[in-house]
Amino acid sequence: MKNIVKILIRSVIIYLLNFPAHFLFGYFPNNFTALFFPVNESIFQHMKMIFTCYVIFYLIRKIFKYKEENITIECLISSLSCIIFFLIIYIPIYLNYNENLVFTLILLFLSIVFGEFITSLININSKNVNDISIIIIILILILNAYLTFNPLDNFFFFDPMNKTYKIIYK
Repeated sequence: MKNIVKILIRSVIIYLLNFPAHFLFGYFPNNFTALFFPVNESIFQHMKMIFTCYVIFYLIRKIFKYKEENITIECLISSLSCIIFFLIIYIPIYLNYNENLVFTLILLFLSIVFGEFITSLININSKNVNDISIIIIILILILNAYLTFNPLDNFFFFDPMNKTYKIIYK
């Protein structure tokens, strides 16, 4: 029971982090915020936002619970589980029916709960694995930054609201 409460609390915090993150680039439109937060309404930009919110959450956890050894691998497993779960359900529905905001927000929360649940099942306590996970997280952040400024020409990177693949500075 204690584990379920912990999963739900973490999930709610990560979920709520996504709301200010979604609008941050709109309030501070510069290259720094573009690196981490969505610059348009493409699917890719929203997955980048989810990953960034996980990194922020787990970084805060690391600062306040410095003795937890496996925190970086938890961040990596939880965030990637969440994103994969989200995309497996979201993309077919999006391609067939377009976006429904209420469904998307519910799916986001359920995906976060799923990611946190998967992480709760895994108990890896190895310095080597955590060091490797730090490198992988950094590589994902670099790849996200690169793809933000050099998006691919496919639906995953397409912003349907502005009909573009590029960053829109307002």
